Amino acid sequence: MNTPIADTRPAPAHPARHWPLALAAWLLLYLLALGLGELPGLQALGQAAHTGSAAHGHPYADTRAWLGLPFAADTLSNLPFVLLALLGAGRLRRHPLQGIGRRAAWVFCAGLLLTGLGSAAFHLAPSAGSLVLDRLGMAVAFAGLLGLASTARLGEAAARWLLPVYLPLALLAAALPGLGGTVWPWAVAQYGGVLWLLGLCLLPQPVGAPRLGLAWVLLGYALAKLFEGLDAAIFAASAEWVSGHTLKHLAAAAACWPVLSALRNKV
Repeated sequence: MNTPIADTRPAPAHPARHWPLALAAWLLLYLLALGLGELPGLQALGQAAHTGSAAHGHPYADTRAWLGLPFAADTLSNLPFVLLALLGAGRLRRHPLQGIGRRAAWVFCAGLLLTGLGSAAFHLAPSAGSLVLDRLGMAVAFAGLLGLASTARLGEAAARWLLPVYLPLALLAAALPGLGGTVWPWAVAQYGGVLWLLGLCLLPQPVGAPRLGLAWVLLGYALAKLFEGLDAAIFAASAEWVSGHTLKHLAAAAACWPVLSALRNKV
């Protein structure tokens, strides 16, 4: 009777095991953005991207006031972020999620609150300085989302590295333009985070992990960016009923709902 020969070949590496390389690549891009952003041409372009749109006053199409509130639609459309932050905090207090995933979820909820307040402050008085407040809140929310999503798809070890690395660097990237620095690290922080989420979305969902609906998150983000680019066109097409930038805020808030919805159920 022939004894079958054992297969001694190493098992192929699971894609999820490559997250350290992905994090190292993001760090390298971030450092390159810090350095290349100081080149005269790129520095001028980055500063224009940060301050140019607000140089002539309110940078968006809908400038109407309501009940004495200036730029009311773009300001009040940040209210959903605050409401979602409070809802998420209430759900998280009763949810059994533990460890780094729980800390990331709290960071995400705090980021939503700061995003709503910071963005409202920016739209009430648009300037390079208030834009920093807007981006600081976004940096916190991005960090919490990436940490929570990494916990769900890659495990706690990945999130333990990602959250403490991404959060301070994203905050620095958001603050740099207001301090006379370059805006390019912010682009790496934002769009690198989107690529990270896209990669996580392509990984299988582990059994028992929170179902965050990352595909819906990415779709909402894409719609938000589309509405942002079509701000004036949507305002004109709707007979000045709603602007693209107002819809951007609503789409971005809707993109957060799948994450908070996962906190409704037990892990």
